[in-house]
Amino acid sequence: MDIPPKNIFNEKDIFGNVEGATSYLARLYGVLPMEDFRYSFEHGFGYSGAMYRQMCCATGEAVGRDTQGFFAEPGSNMWDAAYKTIREINLLIEGLPKYKSGFSDSDYNTVLGEAYFIRAYVYFAMVKRLGGVPKIDYVIDYPANATLEDTWTPRASEEECWDFIGQDLDLAIAGLPDKNDSGRATRYAAAALKSRAMLYAGSIAKYNTVSEEYLGKRICGIPAERAVDYFEAAYKASKIVDEGGYSLYKAKWAAGNRDAQAENFAALFLDESSANTETIFARYYKEKFLTHDYDNSVQPRSTSTGGNDSEVSPTVDFIEMFDGVELDADGKFGFLDENGYYKLYDNPMDAFANAEPRLLGTVILPMSKFKDQYIEIRRGLYTGKVEEGKGISRLIKEGETAAYETLGLKDVQLTGNFNGGPAVQLKTPYTPYPGATPVTSMLITGLNGPVNGWNFGNIGGTYLRKYLDPDLENNSGGKSTQHWIDIRYAEVLLNRAEAAYELTQLGKTTSEDGDSYRDEAFRCINLIRERAGADLLASAADLNSVDIVRRERRKELAFENQTYWDLRRWRIFYDEQNTTRYRILMPFFATDVNKYFFDVRFTEPRAGYNYIFTYDTRYYYQPLPSGELTKNPNLKNNPGF
Repeated sequence: MDIPPKNIFNEKDIFGNVEGATSYLARLYGVLPMEDFRYSFEHGFGYSGAMYRQMCCATGEAVGRDTQGFFAEPGSNMWDAAYKTIREINLLIEGLPKYKSGFSDSDYNTVLGEAYFIRAYVYFAMVKRLGGVPKIDYVIDYPANATLEDTWTPRASEEECWDFIGQDLDLAIAGLPDKNDSGRATRYAAAALKSRAMLYAGSIAKYNTVSEEYLGKRICGIPAERAVDYFEAAYKASKIVDEGGYSLYKAKWAAGNRDAQAENFAALFLDESSANTETIFARYYKEKFLTHDYDNSVQPRSTSTGGNDSEVSPTVDFIEMFDGVELDADGKFGFLDENGYYKLYDNPMDAFANAEPRLLGTVILPMSKFKDQYIEIRRGLYTGKVEEGKGISRLIKEGETAAYETLGLKDVQLTGNFNGGPAVQLKTPYTPYPGATPVTSMLITGLNGPVNGWNFGNIGGTYLRKYLDPDLENNSGGKSTQHWIDIRYAEVLLNRAEAAYELTQLGKTTSEDGDSYRDEAFRCINLIRERAGADLLASAADLNSVDIVRRERRKELAFENQTYWDLRRWRIFYDEQNTTRYRILMPFFATDVNKYFFDVRFTEPRAGYNYIFTYDTRYYYQPLPSGELTKNPNLKNNPGF
């Protein structure tokens, strides 16, 4: 009997109907090279364990207990998987037209549009890392109908690759519907991705100085005169997104209500309901199907969900970017008074009373509230006498890099343990947070540290708030299910603002549809700042530096794995990380007066880690995998490798 096996599928079974094609695409969405909760430098994409070296700890956004020096992906991190996905997409693009009669026009265009979206996404991930790569937009049927030499595709120019990404996204925009199932691309997701990709290309054209040619192609670098083209393409793509009815999330926002504004910003990343009008493209997680370990990797110790606690401590350098943070005459966090003594606070949150609410929705500061508890963060106790009219002199000299424990500090008590004792008697009762019962003694180290040692836990006095799920139960490590928002409307506005501002610097004043580029950049920045609770720019004339746009982007998109790529495309990674040490916040409590104060210092060394960061400029273009260079004689590695 000639009965085909039930577990073997041919091309028609898969591409001949919408169900088969959709299932095929679902698998490819699952392997998109998305830098989400499951991405790490060492392990690449789809890693399921706790993240001990996160991208934000390589950018100055935060310091991590196990992150120092310089980090780059291994050259072979994604090549094989990327070209496997590209081959499977090419099979779909070539095979689908044969079965068009089995689809409605809408379904056919949707499937094809999704294929172009995925291919562009994968090429974008490669080109931003490597520059020009082999551009393969057809099926190489080796060994059946192609020779080995046919597989030796040389690198296209970087310019050709960016143009190809833009073309695929144009095809996706033309074919995709306005709405699609969760986790699948729409017309507006394709337009938003194009705004991101073309902004990247424009930055390379303007700021990159590396030029490498091979086989008649400029495989690294783009002619500077193309910058206008790419910035205009980014701007136009961002305007398409406006047609989709997206807006900044404000479900919990209230004008003039700082607490509501902070809570709204935190809720943005957790709300998967229709009230979230900001999410454009996301990866969704579901218990028992696909989960991640984010909460277990960044949670404060007192709210730990799985035996771990935070690897990530936002830096003072990052916190200083936010409006309303107390700064000194040099623009640094103002933790000292005019006489050089520490400023003293009844509650450590008093130091941030005027900070823009977006900061509080992004970072857990000492005595912030999370999971219905006030997060106690304290490095140690100061037990010396505080004379009236005087204050507490600095514990360490400016620029000190040694650990507190090694300095023989007078009147300072420290431990190496969280919630470490013994308890020290206070002169008078102290109320640690609103509504608390006054205490008459205090343990040396706070419940959430920080400590300097190999214990799990933060090495700085701040924790990450963004994306943390306050409803996740304890003992649920590895079971987080909040979605990763890959593209949101705030980024689209920031893409537009940056592209528009860059165009003004290149001599362009007005878009094709009559917009003033400077006015539109000003409008977009103020939309972001209003939702953040920051001070608004008074006029477009105040938008007088690209650094204003960049700073807004760094605040808004912090800890979303965007800053790493922004620093690369702006070509300022080395400027920021040339033997750089980042500063951390260290809260102390003075027992004589029941006041908190902050020490700001370089990260303490720990078990051989000195937390000095240096960026190797070779890695603006990463190396190609050595195995591919061996297999394909038409490939050349990037400069410096």
